[in-house]
Amino acid sequence: MPIATQDIPLPDPETQQGSDITFRAVILGLLTMLVSTVYMDHYAGNLVKTYLPVAVLIPFLGWIVLNTGIRLTFPRLALNRTELLTILGMLWVSGNLPAVGWGSYSVSLVPSPEFFASPENRLSEVVLPHLPKWLFLDARDPRVYAAYTGLAPDEAMPWMIWIRPFFWWLVGCLATVFATMFGTILFFKQWDEQERLAFPMSTFPVDILETEDDGIPSVFKNRIFWIGFAITAGIILWNIAGYFAISLPRITLFDQYRTKQLDLGRYYPPLFLRIQPLLMGLAYLCPTDILFSIWVYNIFNTFKIGFLNRTGFTVGIAGQPAEAGAIAGLESNGALFLLVGWSVWVSRRHLRDTVRLAIGPRAQDNGAPVTYRTAWIGWVMSVLILGSWMHSTGISPSAVVLQLIVLFTCYFGVSKYAAATGFTFITPAGGKGYGIMTSIGGTVRLSPSSQTMLRLLQGNMYLGAPIRTAFVVAFPHIFKMLGRSLWKNRSIWIVMILAYIFGFTAAAGSRIHQSYVDGGLNGLLNTNDMASLARNVPFIEGTKVHVFDHQKLGVWLFGAGEAALLTILRSRFSSWPIHPVAVAFPERRNLFAIFLVWAAKASILRLGGVSLYRRSIPFWYGAIFGYLFGIALSSFIDAVWFPSEGHFVHGF
Repeated sequence: MPIATQDIPLPDPETQQGSDITFRAVILGLLTMLVSTVYMDHYAGNLVKTYLPVAVLIPFLGWIVLNTGIRLTFPRLALNRTELLTILGMLWVSGNLPAVGWGSYSVSLVPSPEFFASPENRLSEVVLPHLPKWLFLDARDPRVYAAYTGLAPDEAMPWMIWIRPFFWWLVGCLATVFATMFGTILFFKQWDEQERLAFPMSTFPVDILETEDDGIPSVFKNRIFWIGFAITAGIILWNIAGYFAISLPRITLFDQYRTKQLDLGRYYPPLFLRIQPLLMGLAYLCPTDILFSIWVYNIFNTFKIGFLNRTGFTVGIAGQPAEAGAIAGLESNGALFLLVGWSVWVSRRHLRDTVRLAIGPRAQDNGAPVTYRTAWIGWVMSVLILGSWMHSTGISPSAVVLQLIVLFTCYFGVSKYAAATGFTFITPAGGKGYGIMTSIGGTVRLSPSSQTMLRLLQGNMYLGAPIRTAFVVAFPHIFKMLGRSLWKNRSIWIVMILAYIFGFTAAAGSRIHQSYVDGGLNGLLNTNDMASLARNVPFIEGTKVHVFDHQKLGVWLFGAGEAALLTILRSRFSSWPIHPVAVAFPERRNLFAIFLVWAAKASILRLGGVSLYRRSIPFWYGAIFGYLFGIALSSFIDAVWFPSEGHFVHGF
């Protein structure tokens, strides 16, 4: 079943004069990444918490404004459209790596096993023997220990000792990045031309880049754009004034979702009446049926969980029950597996064509940015390298295969349905899969080393959390933004891989440097991953085990069946309103925002049709631009006047 298309299909961007990737664009992209990484590590760590982080969009929009000024004054020096998109792509691929996106967790984990091991948590006797030494450092080494306490002013930074563990972590991460990129190449035409996904996250930057003969972005001349800008920027500017005039009441419209909590009762999960301008602006380009499905199903799901809690209903054999929240998670993960499996199935003809082109004459292979032959070979090699890397860490072959399947399902689902919806906050049920694997299959067949490393892979050290792994979403959107110029800019994949490696190095290096200068124990290094291992010591040593649970498998299969039924209903009845994506990606934090977008879009289409909808899009672009402008200004003011305190302006 193809995904519902965008209500108003937008044309594929045309190629323009000077549309080649240039050396200066790559250099400017790397410099922007470096400055952004260091800044976020010191002042703005929360700006990386989405699939399209504001830490990516703010520098990009800054380049647009700067480039507009250059085009008006020194037009020969101005960057062309492809150069600006190259910078955006480089920022996006590595967008979640700085600060709390990945960097702080990675630098925290590498030296932590020995440092946090104690007789009380029993990590030394149960966990440490199963950790591969080449992925970690020994905190008993004074050079490593100094990352926690800080260096004396006359001591040199011991960079070399960090190279080995981070190199081997990079091998595993980079294999996943390559597999994702090659997999995207294999499926991109199917998503773009056959299923016609909306790609809202690429539509926004492409539309912003549209210019007229005078070199000024066309959207800047639209009054509706500036109305949207004034609303979101005005709210944040008012709050910024309150940083200095503390008697001014704060407008909390964009504050953390927990401050907007609506309690439904003792047994019911809360709803959150929160406004999120970035998500709302992009979701306005999402098909209305998906928007409707998300808020309707999740309202139903909220009351379903409350009912299960109220009745005390659990699932699972004796000693390992799953309560309401876990039941809903199993159901959603089953739906996710069904959707991914169905997506691969409906792509079978396209995949067969890619195989035919790959084994046929090279001149007929029209894959882009690399040939399908290269993509298939690259994907297989990347998966084999990733599987070998996992096995070398101590994970058994059967567990490796299962982990790869679950990981593929998670990232395929995120990549495709982020392109379908434009949601910058989209949560794959089950994450990287370890919780689902052990909930259904148990731990009894997993070796201690397999449990240890699988648990760590679920954390942030390996690629970051699945709710903000940017490159998974970035690749298809970068291909979409380049449009027809993708065929002549085949080097884009090399540039994106370079960007990820550079971002990986910069994010880790910035946090290492900061830890040695300021002392990691001063809030720079955390204990999250080791605390997770400590909680699982009984399972790792075998004093507590979970076994295969047919009841939980039944719930998982029920979720898959639920998604299958919705898929069949949508294929048989064109007016069927509920899309199965709502079951696979549960959402409550931004449900109110999604409802408002659906209500606004549905009303505009009903009242004014296509023309009014098109005319209203700049308003939402302006709201996004104003929101990003306000975040950037607030962050800068905090860095200058409130460096040790700061103010919340964006995040969960």
